Amino acid sequence: MNRTLRFSAIANLRVVAIVAIILNHAQIGISANTEYSTGYLLYSQFFKFGSLLFMIIGGFLFQNSVNKYSYAELIRRKALTILIPTLIFIFPWIVLNLLVLPQLGEKKQAIDLQFAGKELFNLFFRSIYWFPINLFLILLLNNYIRSIKLVKFLLVPAILITLFYSINIYFHWIPRKHNSAILAYFSFFFLGRLLFIYFQPIKHFLGYLKSSLMLRLSTTFATLSAFGLSVYESYSIQEANLRTDPGNILRFSNIIYTFLLLVLLFNYRERIKTGNYFKEKTVFLIYLVHPYWLYIGKHVSSLIYQQPSLHTAKIIPLEILYAILLLLFSLGVSRLLLSKEIFNLIINGEISAVYFRTSRYLGKRLKFARA
Repeated sequence: MNRTLRFSAIANLRVVAIVAIILNHAQIGISANTEYSTGYLLYSQFFKFGSLLFMIIGGFLFQNSVNKYSYAELIRRKALTILIPTLIFIFPWIVLNLLVLPQLGEKKQAIDLQFAGKELFNLFFRSIYWFPINLFLILLLNNYIRSIKLVKFLLVPAILITLFYSINIYFHWIPRKHNSAILAYFSFFFLGRLLFIYFQPIKHFLGYLKSSLMLRLSTTFATLSAFGLSVYESYSIQEANLRTDPGNILRFSNIIYTFLLLVLLFNYRERIKTGNYFKEKTVFLIYLVHPYWLYIGKHVSSLIYQQPSLHTAKIIPLEILYAILLLLFSLGVSRLLLSKEIFNLIINGEISAVYFRTSRYLGKRLKFARA
């Protein structure tokens, strides 16, 4: 396959992943003590594959970078194109959470090192921004794992660590939230790298699925079975009151569901037309932008709708509408930002060009002020 077509097809799956993530995040009024009805668990499980698929695609694209850049250059590029933009979008939240919100209301919060440390930790590793931060850390470590033999050797222990996190959901050996489990995502990242290396054999093997109705039906049945098992596992976790998210994406059943769904989607990746709306960097920007709309939507929805402690299927149409608006608003802001030359330079890691243009602009403004 032509390399350009290969990457555009994988980019199509990345769009599917971000849409699934947005739909998964668009849960209005969810709080720590919220329970989910069976109908709502059925709905929410559809989109639990998004983050895992995104990590696999991240590994796929990383392997292409390994073949092009040295150790130092690759880290520099990833720091400039992933870490710096993420920090830019996190900064307003730091100001809000540390300087603004503690001073609102009747009880003022004393801002000390303990409070600041807790808030910063939550922003970087407990908020939605955990994903690009974790992705960068995984990229950082993978930069020194360049040998494919080593990737294949480490794949087995990485899978065992992922399974450990899946089992840990039912126990409490270590924190059970999925955004605490950075080591669990190495297996998906490694699989993405191997997908790049063995793309043609995998494409050829999965081609049998596309040409055989019986295989397609069998895979579809297996996917639906994994989906049903995932819903049952979520329900069991909730009923057992394990004090963890029943929709945790690292549940073993959800991992199986994700891989089977990827097998089905893989043969149709070229048919998923994303057009010019999701150009390079747009999907990443949507992820960085959408927490702002989530925050606004949560407070606006609280004025018109009081979410009961049981999250039922009745709220699903409203959440789908909210997710569509969330995606459109985030896409609109992303395209607007990318239309600005200075932001385009920032998101593409052209820091020297940003410095040159900023210095020239400030110089002109200073000269004008003196005149």
